[in-house]
Amino acid sequence: MLHTLTLIYLLGLAAIGGCICWLMLRSDHSRTAYYFIGNHASLALWLISQLLVLQSVTEHQLWLSYLIGNLGISFTGTFWLLFSISYTGREVSRRLEAALGSFSAVFFTTIMTNPFHGLYYREFGLSGVRYGVLFYVGQGYIYLSMITGLAVIFRICFRDRTRPRGQAVLLAAATLIPLSLNLLTITDLLKTRLAVTPLSFAISGLLVLLATYRYDFLNVNAVAFEDAFNSIAEGLIVFNGRGSMTYMSRAAGKLLGIGAEVTFEDMTVMMNGSEKAEVNVDGRTVSLRRYRCLDERGRALAHLIICSDTTHYYELLERTSQLAEAERLLAIEQERSRIAQEVHDTVGHTLTMITSLARLAGAAADKLPESGSEELRGYISETEALSRSGVTQLRCSINDLRDDSFLRSVTGAVRMLCDSVRDMETELTVQGTEDERCKPFIRLIYDDLRETITNCLRYSKADRLDVILRFSEDSLGLYVFDNGCGSGSIREGNGLRGIRERTEKAGGSVIFAADEGFRTMISIPLPPTDKGCNGNN
Repeated sequence: MLHTLTLIYLLGLAAIGGCICWLMLRSDHSRTAYYFIGNHASLALWLISQLLVLQSVTEHQLWLSYLIGNLGISFTGTFWLLFSISYTGREVSRRLEAALGSFSAVFFTTIMTNPFHGLYYREFGLSGVRYGVLFYVGQGYIYLSMITGLAVIFRICFRDRTRPRGQAVLLAAATLIPLSLNLLTITDLLKTRLAVTPLSFAISGLLVLLATYRYDFLNVNAVAFEDAFNSIAEGLIVFNGRGSMTYMSRAAGKLLGIGAEVTFEDMTVMMNGSEKAEVNVDGRTVSLRRYRCLDERGRALAHLIICSDTTHYYELLERTSQLAEAERLLAIEQERSRIAQEVHDTVGHTLTMITSLARLAGAAADKLPESGSEELRGYISETEALSRSGVTQLRCSINDLRDDSFLRSVTGAVRMLCDSVRDMETELTVQGTEDERCKPFIRLIYDDLRETITNCLRYSKADRLDVILRFSEDSLGLYVFDNGCGSGSIREGNGLRGIRERTEKAGGSVIFAADEGFRTMISIPLPPTDKGCNGNN
């Protein structure tokens, strides 16, 4: 029996030693790895003590053998708890290390001094041992550390899913098996000469080796990839062939506002069954792309979903579009200015020369005899009026080509037309305040006033023009008066007919009068509003 126990303990020690060597070779040599190696080193001391107990023939040898095991027992819970906290990615503070390490050191010191107080062993000898209260305190600390560490590991593997579930199952089994056997031994539910607790930790060592081989447990590559996926802006979600989530980076959860409970079916619905989709989440535009990992038979092994925030892209696209529109408007404005300059230099010069020649011809006609020259004077006067009108219309058209900013308000359009008249005195009076309701009628008022000024220059022989622009609470009015010769009757030609048709189409009314000079009175009703036009009558 002695040889059998020795062989079993040696095999267990070899398993734990192999686990430690494997981790030293394959791990990233981080604090997390060293905490785990420390935990298994303490278990190795426990097994070594059991081997020495088998060889002890004196009470002193037995005491030293148990003391070596107790050194491992005192620190195994501390190393496991530190490992569990560090495994979650949290930084373990030096204060916590010192506190837990000091507790284990003090506990071991009390065991060493047991002959003076008997709190750990009430009886100790070759015939057997009886445990005291301090022994159960130490066991409680180990159990509490193990359960707390398991809870932390299960949380990140099953709830947060930042580690593989299979890895969590192997680690849980590696911890629960020796924990359960130790509990059965302490409560005398399992009676055996074999020290099953340290032996069961040999089994846990094999499970850790399996976790290391299968999931790259504490491997630097796995840790690096995990950190890399969590540091990039794009998010990654991995589903297995059954549609269950196995991994989700921090960015993915933040971008989509989802938790670990989401399934592949939920993501398929979110993407409307397509390979690519865009969704709006809390005012952000998130782009989703789905990929499949297939085996050699074409079966889906896993599904990958990559998500990225494209809000900034669309903002840049909008700014680019606005810039392109601004460049287009600038190009149009430059072309209009070029055309306006060419028209001014050619047609304007021609009309000005015609006006000058008409005046010279009129002066020459005045020197001719009265008989036969009346008809000539009429033609010359009409030519001068037409050229003067053409110059005014040309100025308006050139201003319209160069800059249409005056068409942004009724007042601006009317003021521009009045400023374009050079051949008679023009006065503009604005009554009331213009508001947003008047904007639809800017072009109408502009066209009506331009036609009215043209008629005045052609036919009225006036030297003064008065324009009144009136904004009242419910209407927009334009009144134009000249001091010309007037007329007994009014025959509406194309110009006056156009004024009437445009105005009446907008729901307004027009009155022409020619008893004293020529008068044009235009009234357009405005829609009701709470603000209204503050008329100053």
